Amino acid sequence: MKANKAQIERALDAPDGSYRLFLLYGPDEAGSRALIQRLVRAMGPDSERIDLDGATLKGDPARLADEAASLSLFGGRRYIVANVTGDESLAAIEGLMSANAVENPVIILAGALKATSGLVKRLLADPKAACLQSYPPSDSEFAQIASGLAREQGLRLGSNL
Repeated sequence: MKANKAQIERALDAPDGSYRLFLLYGPDEAGSRALIQRLVRAMGPDSERIDLDGATLKGDPARLADEAASLSLFGGRRYIVANVTGDESLAAIEGLMSANAVENPVIILAGALKATSGLVKRLLADPKAACLQSYPPSDSEFAQIASGLAREQGLRLGSNL
């Protein structure tokens, strides 16, 4: 399913299982990584992060679904982040999306994919996936980001800054 930034932010801030996979792609990789941090905060400081890459998923397509379905050894929460570059992980994604049960959220960070990518087409058509194509911020969005960062530190930026 195609989602806007606000929908993705809400879903990452309070992961409730309504989406089993988040696809973050597009030319603004820093923006996508910032969205991942929202999930990190929501999962808590004791959560376990599992990092995978496209080569690992291509070599072992069942691993993604296995990791998403497994429970943490120490009883905490866990999440999976996979960095892929194209359609090499499509078989792993198919396995995850067709799995009976998924306990842990999965984020796919894919960089600049084209709309014709098999990965994009597959996940846009699935209601259990939330997809966001990120673009670099505009000048006004940069101002909002800077103001928000300053506010977090107890500062206030004037409009002339």
